[in-house]
Amino acid sequence: MSWICRLSNEAAGALRRLPQDRRKHVAQAIDEMKTNPTSGDVRPIKNGKFKGVLRKRVDRYRIVFSIGREERVVNIAAILTRTEHTYR
Repeated sequence: MSWICRLSNEAAGALRRLPQDRRKHVAQAIDEMKTNPTSGDVRPIKNGKFKGVLRKRVDRYRIVFSIGREERVVNIAAILTRTEHTYR
C-alpha cells in the first residue's frame, strides 16, 4: 500500500524556492516516501524546534516529517538547507 504525502504551506513554499535541479531531486525523494517513508537516511531529530519528528537527508537538504501510521500519511513540515542552525 502507498502512503499519502502532505506538505505544509512552509514545506511547499520551500520546495518552490529551490533551484530547479534540486527541486527535482527533493521531489523524487518525496515520491519515494509514498512507498516507504523510512527508507534512506532517516533519523529522529533529538533537539531544537523539530524535536521528536523525523528527518530524511537528501544531499544538503533535510525533509522534516512525521508519520501517521493508522492513516498512512506522511506529514512534511519543512524542507531545510542543512546548516549549523537548521534544527534550532
